[in-house]
Amino acid sequence: MENLINLGIILTYLMIAIAAITAIGFGIKKIISNKENTKKTLYTLGGLAIILLFSYILASNQVLSSFEKYNITESISKQVGMGLITFYLLLLGAIGTIIYSELSKLFSK
Repeated sequence: MENLINLGIILTYLMIAIAAITAIGFGIKKIISNKENTKKTLYTLGGLAIILLFSYILASNQVLSSFEKYNITESISKQVGMGLITFYLLLLGAIGTIIYSELSKLFSK
C-alpha cells in the first residue's frame, strides 16, 4: 500500500514538472518569435528587479524580542520585510493604474 502512495506522489511531481517546463517553454518561444514583446518583457522584468532591490534596501532586519522564541533570524526578518514592501508597492501601482485608466476614459469623452 505504501508503495502505491509513493508512486502516486512521484507521478504527481512528474506531471507538475512537465506542466511547468511546457508553460515556460511556450512562453520563451513566444518571446523569441516577437521582438517587440521581448523588449516589453525585459522592461517589465527590469522594473520588477528595481522594485525588489528598492524593497530590500528599505527593509529592516530588526527582530523584536517577542519573536525570538520562533527562531527568526535577521535575514529572515529582512526577507519578510522585503516581501511586504514589494507587495505594498505593487498594490499601489495596480490601484494607481486603475485610477489613471478610469480618469483618462472620463476626460477623453
